[in-house]
Amino acid sequence: MKKFTSRLVTICLRLGIIFAVATALLFSSELQLSGNKMQAIATPTPETKSYEIPLPDRQPTSEIEKDAKGVVGNITEKLNLNQPIAPSTKRFIESVKNNVGEAVTPAREAAEKATDRGSSDGAN
Repeated sequence: MKKFTSRLVTICLRLGIIFAVATALLFSSELQLSGNKMQAIATPTPETKSYEIPLPDRQPTSEIEKDAKGVVGNITEKLNLNQPIAPSTKRFIESVKNNVGEAVTPAREAAEKATDRGSSDGAN
């Protein structure tokens, strides 16, 4: 009897899951075919028009250039870009420049070996 009830419960759960998935698919496809019913459509009211800000008639480039210069100056000041580079940083940059060949060469050799193997495999 326990075996029968556990099997009945399993079958009912499976049917419930199938029903839920089918219902979800049915409603999602219905929403897609008839358009987006959830989309909000708003028309401006007289109150909203009173909050609109009129745009001034002026040349924006001069204002933007002034703002950009201020931003660049602020960044330069905050990051201390006017100070000279520290000697340890200069040594590090030079070591990277000098050793970049050692880092790139193994990758080139691996790529060449891979292309050589690919061309020899195709010939066989």
